[in-house]
Amino acid sequence: FELPELSNTAFILEFTQMFLEGVFNYAKKNEGQKICIVLEEAHTIIPETNFLGDLGDYGSTKALVSKMSQIALQGRKYGLGSFVVTQRTANISKSILNQCNTIFALRVFDDTGKQFLENYIGSDYANVLPTLEERHCIAVGKAMKLKQPIILKLNDMKNTIFTGIEYETTN
Repeated sequence: FELPELSNTAFILEFTQMFLEGVFNYAKKNEGQKICIVLEEAHTIIPETNFLGDLGDYGSTKALVSKMSQIALQGRKYGLGSFVVTQRTANISKSILNQCNTIFALRVFDDTGKQFLENYIGSDYANVLPTLEERHCIAVGKAMKLKQPIILKLNDMKNTIFTGIEYETTN
């Protein structure tokens, strides 16, 4: 489903929390099924708590984000996964980001995002992020089945994703 607007509001947080809780409860009752929730523009629906100040009651909005973090933490054991997409890692709940076991990092210019990603990909790869060519990313994590990050060249075909991936490793 698509949210009606792209702004951080208490309503959007509450709606997202209720939806995620409903999917989580469904996953618990239907063990064995695999569910993946895509959170596009994730900074608007699972923000870092220091970005909640202007959303009304800080305590209640922080509690909503905490509930969503708990769902991310516990969901995997019930077959519930998340695909988190954002342009700004600094603005997303670190509790949720720290649950990501595979990361595809595209060109990053801000120091906050680069510093966060450095924990996952190391300083050598993090220093490459601002100079990555278009349609390239650094990938790391369980899905890669490699011990070190790799640079992937994504295809340039329209409306297709991850077909014909080329990769190279750097030292």
